[in-house]
Amino acid sequence: MKKLILCLMASVLALTASAQSVQEQVAGIAAHLETNRISLRYDCTFTQDAPVKLTGTLLVQGTRYQAKGNGMEIYCDGETRWTVDPASKEVYVEEAGGLEELMAWGDSLTDLKLSDVRYLPLSEDVSAFRFDTAALDDDWVVTDLR
Repeated sequence: MKKLILCLMASVLALTASAQSVQEQVAGIAAHLETNRISLRYDCTFTQDAPVKLTGTLLVQGTRYQAKGNGMEIYCDGETRWTVDPASKEVYVEEAGGLEELMAWGDSLTDLKLSDVRYLPLSEDVSAFRFDTAALDDDWVVTDLR
């Protein structure tokens, strides 16, 4: 897990203007990956087709994560990933690819900024990393790709 986060952040840092301070921050975060639940805010630019500014929050515990930003929500319990678009009432359910799935986009990210980093105690309550599609009404479209 720690190696995956470091690889992801290393690829992002290669394109980041203030790489040294971000690199130190990432190293500090990585040191807590196995001992804490970590929450943080992120800002970056996704540059694959047309530049898109991304801003949101990330919560990580072990192989689980929750990312919210730009109107989208992603929940991953380590085995299943739910990508949720509340505005269009759509959910895609897929097998999780782990944190390495985030690394695939590293070359397309620039100007990474991390803030409000908090180290919380590990919790046995992992409900924050799951999305309950059974609680949705009939207006929602759920596409299960597993």
